[in-house]
Amino acid sequence: MYMSQTILIETDPDLNKVFSLNLQTYTGTDVIVRNNSSEAIELLKILPSINLIVCRDKVDKKNCALEIFKFLHQHKLDIPMIVLGENLELASEVLQLKNPISWEILVRHSSLLLGVTDEELSEKVKPSYIPISISYFYDIDHTPCDIYIRIKKTNTQFQFVKRLHSQDSFTADDIDKYQKQGLTNFYVANDYLQYFVTFVTNSVITRLESKLDLTSRLQTNANAYEIVKEHIFKAGVSPEITELSETNITSMIESVEASPKLASLLKFLFTSKISYAYQKAHLVCVIGNFIMSRQSWYEKRHLETFTRLSFFADITLKSSKQMKINNMADLKSSDLTDQEKDEVLHHARNASEISKEFPKTDEYIELVTMQHQGSMNGVGLPDTPSQELHPIAKVFVVSDAFVKTMLNPHAPKSKREILTVLYMHFTTPSYQKIIKVLEQKIE
Repeated sequence: MYMSQTILIETDPDLNKVFSLNLQTYTGTDVIVRNNSSEAIELLKILPSINLIVCRDKVDKKNCALEIFKFLHQHKLDIPMIVLGENLELASEVLQLKNPISWEILVRHSSLLLGVTDEELSEKVKPSYIPISISYFYDIDHTPCDIYIRIKKTNTQFQFVKRLHSQDSFTADDIDKYQKQGLTNFYVANDYLQYFVTFVTNSVITRLESKLDLTSRLQTNANAYEIVKEHIFKAGVSPEITELSETNITSMIESVEASPKLASLLKFLFTSKISYAYQKAHLVCVIGNFIMSRQSWYEKRHLETFTRLSFFADITLKSSKQMKINNMADLKSSDLTDQEKDEVLHHARNASEISKEFPKTDEYIELVTMQHQGSMNGVGLPDTPSQELHPIAKVFVVSDAFVKTMLNPHAPKSKREILTVLYMHFTTPSYQKIIKVLEQKIE
């Protein structure tokens, strides 16, 4: 039987495995992994019958996709391409998928280019067990289905062992024990995946809508935020995740309004099991709302706008390393891969695109999300943020820089020292006025 062949160039090792497995499983293609454009071109010279090329836009600072496209054009090879990321020079030439890219979306587009019908796609054997992040389990006390862990038997074989039985009760402490043992994912049988996700999101929504003390609300907000981020990264936006996001944002607003003094809030965030992603999102929201509340143009509705902005700002970034980048100097000196650096540079624009998929996003939310890293078009980390930014985006830029510095263990410890750093970095009058207001928040 004829099997199609696909070249895959993906620098993230985890995504490489996920994309390879699912492309082969669902489309039946033989996936040939290559590390860069040079290796792919050498293969194309001896194997011009390749059916599809899936590649990163940039690899090792080289325009991988563009180099391969030029080779195909020069040698008159009619091979379809899917670019993972964006290359403006190829915008009208090939299919480009914006980050974050779920394997389902990649498989869907690949199947069309490989000539795999919907009927054939639906008949493909699906993985028996699907990984579920441990963060899904902290705000539930039972599950509607059996939950498994994966145990390695040999270098090539795994065994799935039932650990949480359907309807058995458990506590957050029980989940903690698994996490302390190094467990990051549980597994659920594929047929129960949607059932499980719906159950968890409904449970978390119910909890967020109930009366909670501030500590419990912050913890549940953080867990919900991690669920939303992971789901968007793996599967995109879905109705249940949209509903969870809206409830999460509403709960964030409530917790920001009830926030204690900054010192007390920091103490709680640092001593509890709250991810860096939510620590940053919540603190930026608290700081930003304080600054806005001292502006002549402030209205209460601006808190919702700023909360949505804080919620979506880092939604497409996969790691805390990426979220900690404060400027171009940080980015250049980091050990991030080229792909990860590119995700940082484009994350404001990508976040704005993701926000469009939520029903309550209007042009106003979309605009400030696009501008939240200091540039008008959502690309780059300008050392001097644009003076043309929307006032709310300007407040976010300063708040974000303050919080990143405050959370950096290697930065100045004194909050007043941090303000000095901000004054030196943001030298234009409009930003200096924002920092001046921020001084009032320092206790």
